[in-house]
Amino acid sequence: MAGLYIHIPLCTQRCSYCDFFSTTLLSKRGELIDALCKEMVMRKNYLPVDANVLETIYIGGGTPSLLTSDEINTLISHAFTVFPHIEKEKMEITMEANPNDLTDDYLQRLSNTPINRLSIGIQTFVDDELKIINRRHTSKEAMEAVANARKHGFENISVDLIYGLPMQTIESWKYSVGTAISLSPNHISAYCLELHEGSLLTKKLEKGEIDVMDENDCLDCFKILHDRTKEAGFEHYEISNFALPNYRSRHNSSYWRDIPYIGVGPAAHSYNRVGRQWNVSHLPKYLKAIKENKLDLECEELSLNERYNDYILTALRTCEGIDFRFIELKFGSDVLKYTKEIAARQVALDNVVVENDMCHLTEKGIFISDSIFTEFIIVEE
Repeated sequence: MAGLYIHIPLCTQRCSYCDFFSTTLLSKRGELIDALCKEMVMRKNYLPVDANVLETIYIGGGTPSLLTSDEINTLISHAFTVFPHIEKEKMEITMEANPNDLTDDYLQRLSNTPINRLSIGIQTFVDDELKIINRRHTSKEAMEAVANARKHGFENISVDLIYGLPMQTIESWKYSVGTAISLSPNHISAYCLELHEGSLLTKKLEKGEIDVMDENDCLDCFKILHDRTKEAGFEHYEISNFALPNYRSRHNSSYWRDIPYIGVGPAAHSYNRVGRQWNVSHLPKYLKAIKENKLDLECEELSLNERYNDYILTALRTCEGIDFRFIELKFGSDVLKYTKEIAARQVALDNVVVENDMCHLTEKGIFISDSIFTEFIIVEE
């Protein structure tokens, strides 16, 4: 099985923390839809033959909810035409959405597309925090968006949250987590704020105009999130992701399980087990290349050690962890021996558990996962 990611880089305004490629060139949307469909055809033979059947489609951004239902239908129906896929009714088809785009009228139209999972970018339910990160919705609109989506028949809803924001406190984070849970989503994704070079938030921090949470407070936020979601029946199945039973993100799970995928659109990544490709992060350059029947991209062929490191960094994030049998099959007995030696040392520190040829983080290990990942990876000389 495989996944298809469709990147819609269009935004009406840029969030102050964002590091994903986006653009406000909304006038290019028609050209973008045409180019995305054309790129699908250009990539139809990219996946390995043993993993070329689509099981999931994920439309991310940017702001995919700026697209009309007709544009969404065009993209998905074209994907169905180009790529082999499982039965449409059994596919997971996700679209990211901004809360204030999810009006009754828009959701009614969206319900006539194959979209069956919504990922709503809320980030926080505190209006002052929303303003400082330049989100264009309010807390009230966020709560209404989830309720409206339910009303229009969307049964699989995920919400995104961020902790470590400027002005955010432990108490305001508790409020956001509690509000999110009270809306009964099926899935919650929550991330610690990352300050990227050149972002508006980073510039304000450098000028001393804002403060962000210190590391200890961020760790407390993570613990609160972990405990509150567990109490509410959510499974902490990946470091940043929490799901009710049977509602894990199937698309994102493929990234953590070494499953090949195709990404179309500017800045989108593709992976076929041999190497990675990523398109140019520039909308006009992307459109020009596609018009000329070319792909403006960079490629990276992965060494065995690099593939091992990628596997460790993704699989160990999940509740299942790393599979010793998989490591021996894909990377050999010497790498397996190395991995088991590291695992034994981490077991002694109560950072991981090894059982049934699987190695996964303990609750203690989850909180210091970055340092544990570093222990396992192989550094090439």
